[in-house]
Amino acid sequence: MAEKQAAPAYDGESPISDKEKGISHVPPGDKPAPYLDPAVMNDDYEGKPTEEDLATLRRVPGNLPIIAYLICIVEFCERASYYGVQPLISNYVNRPLPKDGNGYGAPPVGTQQTAGALGMGTVVANAVTQSFSMLAYALPLVFGWMADARTGRFRLICWGVAVFGIAHILMVASGAPTLLQNGSAKAPYFISVYILAVGAAMFKPNVSPLLLDQVTNRVPIVMTTSSGERVIQDPESTTERVMLWFYLMINIGGFMGVATAYAEKYVGWWLAFLIPLLLYIPLPLLLWFLHKRLILHPPGGSDLPNVFRVLGICFRRGGFRKIGRHGFWELAKPSNIAAAGLDIKTDWNDQFVDDVRRAFQATGIFCFFPIQYINDNGLGSAASFLTTMLTTNGVPNDVINNFNSLSIIAMAPVLNYGLYPLLRRMNIHYGPVARITTGLALSTLGGVGYTILNYYAYQQSPCGDYGSSDCAIGDGVAPISIWWTAIPFAIGGISELFVNVPAYGIAYSRAPVNMRGLVSAINLFNTAVAYAIGLACSSVVTDPYLTWDFGGPAIAGGVLTVVFYFMFRHIDKEEYVLSQNKDYHLELEGTRNVVGENELNKSVNRPAPISENEEMMISQKQ
Repeated sequence: MAEKQAAPAYDGESPISDKEKGISHVPPGDKPAPYLDPAVMNDDYEGKPTEEDLATLRRVPGNLPIIAYLICIVEFCERASYYGVQPLISNYVNRPLPKDGNGYGAPPVGTQQTAGALGMGTVVANAVTQSFSMLAYALPLVFGWMADARTGRFRLICWGVAVFGIAHILMVASGAPTLLQNGSAKAPYFISVYILAVGAAMFKPNVSPLLLDQVTNRVPIVMTTSSGERVIQDPESTTERVMLWFYLMINIGGFMGVATAYAEKYVGWWLAFLIPLLLYIPLPLLLWFLHKRLILHPPGGSDLPNVFRVLGICFRRGGFRKIGRHGFWELAKPSNIAAAGLDIKTDWNDQFVDDVRRAFQATGIFCFFPIQYINDNGLGSAASFLTTMLTTNGVPNDVINNFNSLSIIAMAPVLNYGLYPLLRRMNIHYGPVARITTGLALSTLGGVGYTILNYYAYQQSPCGDYGSSDCAIGDGVAPISIWWTAIPFAIGGISELFVNVPAYGIAYSRAPVNMRGLVSAINLFNTAVAYAIGLACSSVVTDPYLTWDFGGPAIAGGVLTVVFYFMFRHIDKEEYVLSQNKDYHLELEGTRNVVGENELNKSVNRPAPISENEEMMISQKQ
C-alpha cells in the first residue's frame, strides 16, 4: 500500500517545522503510534515496565475488541466470494459446453469430461486468468495511494464492495443456459471478471491496516493475571494475535473454491457463481453495522508521489547505467541538488531520500519472489491445464489447487511449535535467509513435480502432446490420477511458509518506519510481475509446450536459489548478532519485533497518522 507523506522530523525534543522541511504535517491532535515513537519509553504512564520488567517478564497479547473479529469476518466474506470465482475462470473460458451435458455447463455424470462454457482454448484462458490476477495485484499500488491521500481506508473499502456486488451479479447472469448456448455469455462474463479485479484491488490494501487501527493498546503495560503472575501486555504480541486470526479467515475463505468447483462439475455455472454472490451479501450489512463503531483515521497524505519524484530525479541526473552504483540516490537529495545549482523543487529532506534507498534495499529479496510464485502455481494457468489431462473419477479438476492452502494450514503449527523451537533448543541458527533458501528450493522441487507429471500425461494421453486441448479420443484423459498433482501443489504451499514470513520480516525490520507502505506496494507489485510473466507467455502456455512451461521455471528456480543464498547470506549473520548481542530477538517467525522501530530502521521522518498500522506480512492470498 502506498505510504503517507512524511511527518515532521523528530530530533528527540522538538519537531522541526514543516516550513523548514517542506513536509506536510500530521493532522492536529494525532501523533505517530507510540510504540513506533523513539521517545515513548521516556514518557511516564500507568503500568510502564521497568528495564528489569522488560528483561524478565513474560509478554502476552492484549484483549482484542469485538470489532476486530467482525473485520476478520468481513475479510472472510470478501475472500470467500473472490476465491469462489477465481479458480473457475480457466475452465469457463477454456472448455466448451460439455457434449450431452445439462446445458448449464456441467458434464454428463460418470464421464471424465470437464465443465466448460466458452470453448476459447488454453491461450485465451491463460490470458484472462493472468490479466485478472495481475490487475488484482498491481492496482493496489494506486488504490492504496488513493486511500492514504484522498478517501481514507474505510470509504475505499466500501467502494470496493460496491464494485464487487456489480461483478457478482453480472457473473451469475453469465451462467444462464440461454446465454451459454447462443454464445452471448462472453460480454457479461468478461466485464464481470475485470470489474471483480478492480474491486479486489480497492479492498486488498486497506482492510488489514483498518483492522490494526482498531487495536488500541500501543505501549507495553505491566499487569497481573488471574493466577497472580506479573506479565507485560505487549502491543506487538497483540498485533501478532489479530493477524493470525485475519490470515486464518483468509485461508478458510479460500476453501470456498471447493464448493464452487463441485457446483460447476455437478450442477452448472449458475450455482457456481451464485455461491460467491451469497457469500458476498453479508458484506454491505457488516460494513453498515461497523461504520459508527470503527476507529477511523482521515487521509494523511501519501509519500508515493515523492518516491516517484525521487526516482525520476535519480534517473534523469544519473541515467539507467548508474543504477546500483555509489551515488545514485545522492542525486535526489536537496543538499546535492542545491550544491549543483539546479532549480528542482523538492518537498522532502535528505533523510527521506535515504529512507527510499533503504526501503528498496530492504525489499531486494522480493525480486526473487516471481520465480517462487511461478514454480508454486505453475507458469500461467499451466497447472490447471495439466489437471484436465488426468483421470478425475468425479473429482473437479480445479479443486486440487486447494491443497496449496491446506498444506499452509497444516504445516504452519508444525514449523512454529515444532521445528523452529526444536532447532533453538539444539542451538542451531536457522536464520531468515536460510529459511527463504529452503523455500525457494522447495518451490523448485514442486516445479520438477509438475514437469514429471506433465511429461507422463503427454506420454499416456490418447491425444499425446495435445492432451489438454479438449481431447475427444477415448475418455480423453491419461490413466494417471489427478490426486498426484496434490503433491506439487502442497509442496508449493509449504514453500510459501519458508519464504514469505521471514522475507517480509526482514523487509519490515529494515525498512524505515515511514516506508512500510512502500514495502507492501513493492511486494504486491512483484506478485503482479509473476502474473505479467504468465500473461506474456500466453502463446506458449498451451499444447504441446506444457512440459517445458513447468521445466523451464524449475531450472531457473534452481539456479536462482543458489544465487539468492550467496547474495543475501550476510543478513543471517547480522540478524544473529542483533539477537544474541543486543537482545533484539529478531526471530522473524511472525509479526513480533517487526512492527516496532529498531536499530536498522530508524528514521527522523515519522509516518502520518493513517500510517500507524500498515499492512503486516501481506500474503498473495489476501
